[in-house]
Amino acid sequence: MDKKDIIEAMARRTCCRKEAQDAFVEFLTSAKKALFRGEKIHLKGIGTLYVKMRKERRVRNPKTREIMKIRPKRVIRFKASEIPLG
Repeated sequence: MDKKDIIEAMARRTCCRKEAQDAFVEFLTSAKKALFRGEKIHLKGIGTLYVKMRKERRVRNPKTREIMKIRPKRVIRFKASEIPLG
């Protein structure tokens, strides 16, 4: 399922496709801003999106055999919520 499919599914439940598209784009924009501020996003029944710092590490270039440093960076992580069985 991609962005277009999600918007089409939302449009079936709302009155028009334009409103569904605007709502979905607004959701993505506000989620992106919240993650940029370092906040967690809890989606009940789905999971949690959060930002984590990745440590600095050293890697070797396989072609030149040179050791390089990769600087620390922020990455987005997702933890799925528990799915009740039964």
